[in-house]
Amino acid sequence: MSVEILPVSLAVRREAQRIVGCAARDAAFLRVADGPHAGFGECAPLAGLHRESLEDAIEALERWSDGELEFDAMPPSAAFAASCAIETAEGFGTRAAGPVAVAAFFAGGVDDLDDGALHLLRTHRAIKLKIGRASEADDRALIGRVLELVPDARLRLDGNRRLTEAECAARVHGFDAERFEYLEDPLVDPSRLAALAARTGIAVALDETVVDASAAARALRDELAREDCVAAWVLRMSLVGPLARVRALAREAELRGAHAVLSTAYERSYTLRLAAHLAASLPNARCAHGIGTAPLLLEDSCAPALSEGGFLECPPLPAPFAEAWS
Repeated sequence: MSVEILPVSLAVRREAQRIVGCAARDAAFLRVADGPHAGFGECAPLAGLHRESLEDAIEALERWSDGELEFDAMPPSAAFAASCAIETAEGFGTRAAGPVAVAAFFAGGVDDLDDGALHLLRTHRAIKLKIGRASEADDRALIGRVLELVPDARLRLDGNRRLTEAECAARVHGFDAERFEYLEDPLVDPSRLAALAARTGIAVALDETVVDASAAARALRDELAREDCVAAWVLRMSLVGPLARVRALAREAELRGAHAVLSTAYERSYTLRLAAHLAASLPNARCAHGIGTAPLLLEDSCAPALSEGGFLECPPLPAPFAEAWS
């Protein structure tokens, strides 16, 4: 088996840099070949989300390729990339699948809701907005405007554990709870998620709480399942690790009555397309997935993974940077 690593740095659109957190996404693409068959994976840890740096991840990939590390000993972003490369070399993604439903992701504020943005949002039934980064007034203005101008969509509000229960409840107070699909792990204190759901009448989704391996987090997931207030587990794949672990968490979510929503960390379109193939293979993933981030990127690894009518087609996976490999 031969292994090649290709470092890249691809620009992020200026208007998206505040959300993504950088002007360019640095990554390492992995090519694994065994005879005539090759597979690919993207390793792109994101500062502020992943604990490992890109340099740490590349070192782990190099040690893995030398037979010194197994998946379990690798940083999650490296294990994710290596497992993607292995599985695609073995044939995953070689046949068409899908199409897969995609949630629109709007990264701006209310002043950025121009005609182009609204046209995109109106083609989706699920729209994800970030909350907790702006003031309560600004968040409420954005939520209200999207609800008004995109009447057929339901909103997912992602708070990234930035808010108190009262702060989060204030942001949705007075809006029709039926217009919200869920509140995604918005609380600094996740033990208050069930109380938040009861207070607002809006289900919650687990994101950071899913990858937390502590005993307290496991107990909380059990408690929330009993409360029947969780709509989805958001599986940010490169934070979870190898694809086998993503599938295992999807099965666990199903056992607890929750959908599996696949999500990325602003990786390139090759990974978005791979995620769509994975979503198509999961029995409890018949919902819109958080893989609609290709418009945030100014440069890409293959044909941009742009949804049409809220769905992403799943043709056979392309080779990322097809002309760059030896």
